[in-house]
Amino acid sequence: MSLESAPGDRLLRIGAVVMIVGLACTLVALLPLVFPSLELPSLWWFLSMLTGVGLALVLLGLVVSARSRRRHDTR
Repeated sequence: MSLESAPGDRLLRIGAVVMIVGLACTLVALLPLVFPSLELPSLWWFLSMLTGVGLALVLLGLVVSARSRRRHDTR
């Protein structure tokens, strides 16, 4: 295993962090369903959309990594 990072590794890591932050915001946004007296601003619902952004970044990183590996293997 080489110490060099593949072309899509950075996107994978950033996407994973963004998705974890989005999932945490989603959990906070769902708290009013468990505790009806709790009122949160709608900002939490918009921050929970980071989950999808993170997933898109992870998928993009996988595509970039796979394409670079295939290009490297055909040489």
